[in-house]
Amino acid sequence: MNKSKILWGMSIVQFLAMQIWFNFSAVMPVIEEEWGLTSSQSGIIIAFFHIGYVGAIIFYSLLIDKYNPKYFIVIGALIAGISGIAFAILAEGFWLTLLLRMISGIGIAGIYVPGMRILTDLFPVHKRGEAVGIYVGSLVVGSGFSLLVSGFLIEYIGWQGVIFITSCLSIIGSMIMVYIKIPDLKSGENALKFQWNVMKKVLKKKNLLVNAGYAGHSWELYAMWAWIGPFLVYYFGVQGLAQTEAIRYGNITGALVIMVGGIATYVGGKLSDQFGHIKVANFFLIISISCSLMIGWLDFVPMILMFILLLIYGFSIVADSPIYNVAITNVSDPEVIGLALGVQSVIGFTVTIFSPMIFGFLLQSFSWGIAFTVIGLGTIISPICMLALKRQ
Repeated sequence: MNKSKILWGMSIVQFLAMQIWFNFSAVMPVIEEEWGLTSSQSGIIIAFFHIGYVGAIIFYSLLIDKYNPKYFIVIGALIAGISGIAFAILAEGFWLTLLLRMISGIGIAGIYVPGMRILTDLFPVHKRGEAVGIYVGSLVVGSGFSLLVSGFLIEYIGWQGVIFITSCLSIIGSMIMVYIKIPDLKSGENALKFQWNVMKKVLKKKNLLVNAGYAGHSWELYAMWAWIGPFLVYYFGVQGLAQTEAIRYGNITGALVIMVGGIATYVGGKLSDQFGHIKVANFFLIISISCSLMIGWLDFVPMILMFILLLIYGFSIVADSPIYNVAITNVSDPEVIGLALGVQSVIGFTVTIFSPMIFGFLLQSFSWGIAFTVIGLGTIISPICMLALKRQ
């Protein structure tokens, strides 16, 4: 069994499937103008993607210790791709987009947590941070890549073409996953029954602190990722670029901001193996919160200064992501790791239902500065929880 080959194969699959996550954000400024959508409505559409994701994660987390998680990845990527293609062909307004994006969320839920369960089984604790860092990195780079596709191609193929291409990549990922050989999990066939009897084991104080820290991290991360492209389109417009150029450069820059996180997750995971989870997580949390509090007010700064700040922001906001995943596997009993990962994902992503939506409401009612600031303030819970975890 070649563990490295499995890791990189799954990472490629996740990279392809995660094109779906932010392909709506990548075309949001165009769709808002074409359909007359408000920022609040766009925020609600983003929120319903996360509602679909969270609802499906509950289902997946109860089954991934019993059945081979590979099949959830195959089916999930296929569902996400098909619903994305339907969006490109059929969507003409708010309500159908809302439904199709929710179905996409249900599909994408079958990728990340089942993959994490596989990696937890394959890699020992002292190697897990690095492995998870690579896997999370594929999620990050895949999520940002749809913005890159939009930045380069939307002028030529329209928003429908961007959605169609990125959705087809998810289907290709599903097909690749079929051919990746995943060994049977160690937990055994009776894991599901056992999980229900020991639910309290995934709700211990240490688990709750890790998950609360993860929730604060997710609150900031997914609001920023969902809105950084539209913010940069706005920023380049303020800097004097025409709308077509603002959309192009805004999405390309937004893609780079997200995709730099692909390096950050590897670095964060590696550093946490060496220096400790809590210390490394809080280091990056302080930097990202500071960036959230500043960036929305700085639409007047020169492009070079904005670009430097964005790279710091994009790196720090996601560098701690693998730390929470590894931490929950370390504090959980082996027989409930799959359920513990599912519970963590449900808690973290339930928060992400609200943060992009609240961001949209704040943007419509106030300004980019207020929206980013509120997101940053909400994240302060994370370093507090991590310090409390240290005392445990």
